Amino acid sequence: MSARLMPATLLACAAALAPSSQAQELDLLSLIAAMPAGTGYAAWDLCSRSLAAGDDFNHVKETYTAPKVQPLPWLWTVSRTSTKASVSALLLAPRSAVHRPGLGCTLLTPDVSEWWLRAQYFQPATSPAADGRAWPLGEGAAQPGLLSAARRAALEAGAAQVFSEAGSDPLKRTNSNALLVAQDGRLVYERYASRYQRNQPQLGWSMTKTLTSLIAGVMEREGRLKLDQPVGLAGWTGTDKAGITWRQLLNMAPGIRWNEGDYSATATDTTQMLFSEPDQCAWAAARPLESTPGTVFNYSTGFANLAMCGLKRLAGGTHQSIYNYYQTRLFAPLGIRGGVIEPDAAGTPVGGARGMLRPVDWLRLGQLVANDGQWQGKAILDPGYVAFMKAPSPASDEYGGTIWRQPTHHIPEDLRAQLPADMVFFAGVQEQLMVIVPSRRLVVLRMGVAFDTDRARRQVFQLVIDLLANP
Repeated sequence: MSARLMPATLLACAAALAPSSQAQELDLLSLIAAMPAGTGYAAWDLCSRSLAAGDDFNHVKETYTAPKVQPLPWLWTVSRTSTKASVSALLLAPRSAVHRPGLGCTLLTPDVSEWWLRAQYFQPATSPAADGRAWPLGEGAAQPGLLSAARRAALEAGAAQVFSEAGSDPLKRTNSNALLVAQDGRLVYERYASRYQRNQPQLGWSMTKTLTSLIAGVMEREGRLKLDQPVGLAGWTGTDKAGITWRQLLNMAPGIRWNEGDYSATATDTTQMLFSEPDQCAWAAARPLESTPGTVFNYSTGFANLAMCGLKRLAGGTHQSIYNYYQTRLFAPLGIRGGVIEPDAAGTPVGGARGMLRPVDWLRLGQLVANDGQWQGKAILDPGYVAFMKAPSPASDEYGGTIWRQPTHHIPEDLRAQLPADMVFFAGVQEQLMVIVPSRRLVVLRMGVAFDTDRARRQVFQLVIDLLANP
């Protein structure tokens, strides 16, 4: 994306329409360069949250999407049908995301037609039958009576904070949509925002990275991959990237150049890949090597996408084969119903960012980690692989095998010392957080669309501290 390709009139309009504080804070050339990604982000967000998850379209647009892509809403035109969401801005070509039942939403890039995408063969999986047994075996309700009175009180007080708001300013809201707690392998607390229901899937963003690592773990147990073998992407054959191993890739240390950014107004490798590239794997795989693999930690959505590309190859090489694999080998044994990792236009699940699962099913994934890969007497993952996930990467003490560890800068400094050393957590943008304390058999999940991310993060980790202090 290049600012020189954008009309000068668009720059003038953006400068005139943007509030003065934003005009002072943002470099407008960078802003204009990022606008194609902004319209792509908006179209995909609107599609996933409303058409795939069933939320109200206008609520999503005004509360979740518009504050994230400011000042684009001063310029945009938004439309929708029963199968597609589209966003355009002045002279920019419209960006659309299309919904396909069983696959969620896929963003169309400028060189991909809706007809071509819908012509891709796809057969959705049949979800496990629902039953009323207690979670995680079935769909039974939470059992708060299993908790002590002191812990119930701490949980209710913490939940009240998680669902509170500091004011009406959209950029100071935490927009908590779900809070779930599992203790000793049982669901003991479940609460949703007033407009949400249990069966609505929610976007996990970068929690999907850890989900991708879990799929790799299933393949590792089956002998399809070994951590110290090369990933083996076809485009790397005969290059300086040919020797990159699964361990290095899952540790976020493959040595590949990457600028992650934070989905802000500035164009980055991540926004280019996610919102402008039809084949995200091919684009990320072509990034150059810049350091010795295994030596430098560089958190990257692209690296998780590359891991999914490798898993797709091992599963059979087609979008149907990788979909079938994670549905039958991971989701079905755990009782996950209706979950999906939304694909790019090439059909590859976006393993770094687009997991759409019900919160009770995200919680099942956290419980699997807490159980060292065991599920109802059956090994889904080898304990050694879970140990790899939890252990510090050679390149970073705060990160393991595509999961965050304690201590890390993501935890407020004054809270770190109060949290157990064995704590690990899934984390996604806008404070998707699943905190796992294996030694205390505790899993806490918070999902939502936080703009005051510091406050949302503090609330979750403080809740974990309070629960551990009240057995």
